[in-house]
Amino acid sequence: MNPIVKELTAIKGKKHIVTSIEYDTPTSSRQDEVFDTVRDILLEDLDSFSKITYDVDPDGQKVKVEVTENRS
Repeated sequence: MNPIVKELTAIKGKKHIVTSIEYDTPTSSRQDEVFDTVRDILLEDLDSFSKITYDVDPDGQKVKVEVTENRS
């Protein structure tokens, strides 16, 4: 983990940590790979986050996944 992020998450108190990852997806098989991973997380690890979004750009060249975690 990045040292800056580690320091910020170490601050005591309730917080919402938002992680955003943008993937280059030049083919539909790459989009499917990202989607399958998100689906597997939803099926296997639902309690680890409060929100997860999956968005495909209209041109299909990028997929953005955003995860929000609640921590104390």
